[in-house]
Formats: sequence, structure tokens, C-alpha cells
Amino acid sequence: MDREKSKLDPDASVKQDLVVNGLNITQRVSEIEDRGYTVIPDFIGPDVVDRIRHVFNTEVPITEMRAIGTNTGRTFRSHNLLGKTRGVDFMFLDSRLRAIVEGVIGPRTQVNVTTLFNVLPGETRQFLHQDDGLWPIPRPHPHFLCNALLAIDDHDIENGCTHLVPYSHKWHDRRVDQNVETARIEMKSGSIVFWEGGMWHAGGANTSVDRERLGFFMSHVVWYLRPQEIQLVSVPREQVREMPEKLQRLLGYHRFGLGVDGRDPIDVLNDGIVVHPGAKVRWWEDVAHLDAMSQ
Repeated sequence: MDREKSKLDPDASVKQDLVVNGLNITQRVSEIEDRGYTVIPDFIGPDVVDRIRHVFNTEVPITEMRAIGTNTGRTFRSHNLLGKTRGVDFMFLDSRLRAIVEGVIGPRTQVNVTTLFNVLPGETRQFLHQDDGLWPIPRPHPHFLCNALLAIDDHDIENGCTHLVPYSHKWHDRRVDQNVETARIEMKSGSIVFWEGGMWHAGGANTSVDRERLGFFMSHVVWYLRPQEIQLVSVPREQVREMPEKLQRLLGYHRFGLGVDGRDPIDVLNDGIVVHPGAKVRWWEDVAHLDAMSQ
């Protein structure tokens, strides 16, 4: 920036907030940095909610799955969504979501977990846990995990909305305490909550008589760590080839280090050539040719 301009306009050097499609990304990322999470009402409209609900009801196989302290059989889940449907690809490419995730963990990210879940009446509360505890990296460490939970149904106290423990992503000197006070994240359908991967959290107990709690969970991790869902294996390559390049990169087809024998993984995805075309067994013949030409 021109120094003279800065003198004339004292505000010229002040960094402006990043705003994407009307959403102040800088503010939201700052909230996540501070208290560990941010809630955005009406992230998607009713028509998009209906579109996602239809996809989940007609295309996605789902199974009863117990985890993290629940044993009632009243929660149904479907992981590996990008291997089961193309109907939610657009959510992973949403410019606001991408900006928040990258604001928390940096520009080089990949998909970690993709989950549809439905919590039925009678389900109990999960144990509080930290999602970034899967990687044995001593705390404190840089943020490397960012989670997002999109409410398809209304999420409220009665049907088991999520428990979060504000500021717990900064508590590096203690283990998760199941008796700590929590915040309940009530959201109307179409709203979304983002949280940093070290935050203590848990799914709530559904104490309603007849109300389900359908949610769509998207987790991202930095691209130098192994994701929980191995997208390179779980999404068939013929499907990946039809995806936009940005989504291919998010699945792990990114140029990290050497790539595939020095080639971009997306090139290998498309042509299936895993040995560099310039490689040869009798490599010394090329050296001898170069030596001869240099004489």
C-alpha cells in the first residue's frame, strides 16, 4: 500500500473483514478462535433443506450405529456420503463453508468425515469427547480439524441438540470431564454450527415422544494428516472423475510432496498411469547419450 495514501487515510491500512455472500467470515472465524464454535442461523433455505432431505430419504443407505457411550440402538448413521450420493456435493463446495473451514485450519484442507445421522426418541446422551483426539499429537497444537453440523430437522433440547463446552478447545492441561457444564446448541432447520476439533462435545438425549433429529455432519482436516474416512478408497474412482476438481482435491487427490511418481494425482486419476512416462529401466543409456552430446 502506498505510504502517502496511508498518511492521508488512516483507515486505509486497516484490514477489512472477509465477507462471502453476505456472511462475515472474519467474525465467524474469530468466534471459533475465541469460544470454540459459532452458530449461523438460516445457513440454507427451506428449499435446500427439502432437497437434502429428499436425497437422504431416497439415495442413502443408513444403519443403526452405536458409538461414544450410547447403546440403545436408537441412532442411525450413514458415513461415507460422497461414496453414496452426488446429491450433497454442493454443500462441500459452498463458498461460505469453505471460507470458514480454511479460516480455522488453513487453505490446505481435505474431507475428514461425512455423516448423515438420525437420533430417534429414546436415545441417550453421548459421552463428551474431542474429535481431534484420534491423532496422537501433544497439546497444545495448531488447529487441524474443523467440524460443521447442519440441522435438517429442528435441533432443540427435547430432541437432543448438541452439547458443546465453550472454550474447552483451549483447555490443554486437562482431560475431558463428563460432569462439566455444557451449552446446548438449539438450531432451527437450515442452521449450522461450526466448532474447532479440540472442543468437548456430545450428542444430546432425545427425550421427545415422537420427534427425530436429522443432521448432516461435515468434518475437515488439514491435508497432511490421514482422515478418519479414507476418501481415496471409499469413493469409487469412476465417480471421482465426474466431480469438479475442487471436490477431487478435497477427497485427497492433491499434490502433496511427490504426488504419484512426480505426477499430479488428478492426472493419474484420469489416465491410470502410475509410473512416470519419462521413467525407464535402462536409465544409464540416457546418461551416456548426454555425456556423448557434451563432448
